[in-house]
Amino acid sequence: MINRDEIYSNLNAGLKGERGEALKRNLNKNLPLISSAGGLAGVVDSIAGKHAVVIGAGPSLDRNIIHLKKYRERLDFVYLATDMALKPLCRAGITPRFVITCETTPVDFFSGIDTRDIHLLAFSCSSFSNLRKWRGGISFYNWMIEGEPYTSLWDLAGRELGSVATGSIVTTQAVSIVLGCSISSLVLVGNDMGFYDRFYAAGTLGGEKRHLGTGRLNPGERLEMGSVRRSRCYEVKRDGAIFYTNNQFLAAKYWLEDLFGKNPYPVIDCSEPGCSEGSVTKMELYKYFEIFERKRRRGRR
Repeated sequence: MINRDEIYSNLNAGLKGERGEALKRNLNKNLPLISSAGGLAGVVDSIAGKHAVVIGAGPSLDRNIIHLKKYRERLDFVYLATDMALKPLCRAGITPRFVITCETTPVDFFSGIDTRDIHLLAFSCSSFSNLRKWRGGISFYNWMIEGEPYTSLWDLAGRELGSVATGSIVTTQAVSIVLGCSISSLVLVGNDMGFYDRFYAAGTLGGEKRHLGTGRLNPGERLEMGSVRRSRCYEVKRDGAIFYTNNQFLAAKYWLEDLFGKNPYPVIDCSEPGCSEGSVTKMELYKYFEIFERKRRRGRR
């Protein structure tokens, strides 16, 4: 039997131990930007009443990009992408309305991307070197965690930014934000929280990094498979297939499933393996979009 509380506690302790000082350094650098940009209050009206599509960077994103592109201009949908998912989306001609980041280390998510028409939702202690490359609007938020060192951090950042519940990965923070905006429905795409032979979709920064140093004797596929094998902490069985996951992904999966069990919003999960069927409606993305196509055709009659 897996102890969920122990998984959550270990992740939180690990974050404080490894990143506590980095959070303070990042926040101090971000304070001028936070002062000029502000918090989440102005974001709510842009998301309220819409069908929120939270897009992660898992391998299942590959097969869904074509469908996301088809519906990218519909005003009743709002796309919110994780930082890792932004690059493959933009390469496919998809500009999400929002991007979210909570990355506290320097990671080059945004170089080479025109972000002027995209709004960034940023954790107040995100890496400043990442944020300074952003050219669009920014709204900051704190985490809904108390106790030191967090309490002092939020006091310094400003409580008026808004606090977001976090379940160990950026996807959970994106979900927390949109569920607080009175949306019509929530769709999860590419939020796999598990893996088989690779962690990330094609064209992501994470996928590209794993192929650095490849050669004839060490092809990228072999290097990535080795990394995947070392991260196989648990098995996830879905429709006769076996996937694998680690502590961080498993904690996020449990956290989301608990949240969805208490929430009135309909949740459609197009990820693989994603959340379990008991907490969400599992559906291919193209089938979900077909529902709206049928409604539109009926409305024309």
